[in-house]
Amino acid sequence: MGMNNVVYRFHHLTKNEKYSTMPARLRMNAIRTHGADPVDFELWCVAASAVNGCGKCVDAHEKVVREKGASEETVAAALRVAAVIHAIGTVVDIPGPVIHA
Repeated sequence: MGMNNVVYRFHHLTKNEKYSTMPARLRMNAIRTHGADPVDFELWCVAASAVNGCGKCVDAHEKVVREKGASEETVAAALRVAAVIHAIGTVVDIPGPVIHA
C-alpha cells in the first residue's frame, strides 16, 4: 500500500496528466492474496492511504469499501483508530532525553 500511495499521491499532486496514463509497475502480488476479510482489507487500505495523504487512493478505497456494504460511520471509525495509532507511533518515535550516568 505504501508504494502505491507514493506513486498515486504524485499523480494527484502533479499537473502533468501523462503520469496518470502510465502504469505504476509495482510488484503488488502479495497484496492480492492477503486472505483477509474484503471489507476489513479495504478499511485498512483507506486508513493507510489517509495517513499517507494519498487522496487518489483514499477515494478509490472509500468507494470500494462503501460498495462492499460498509457505512460512512464504519469508515470514520476506522480513520479514528488509524489517527490514534499514528499519533501514538509519532510520540513513541520521539527520542527521549539523554541521561548521563
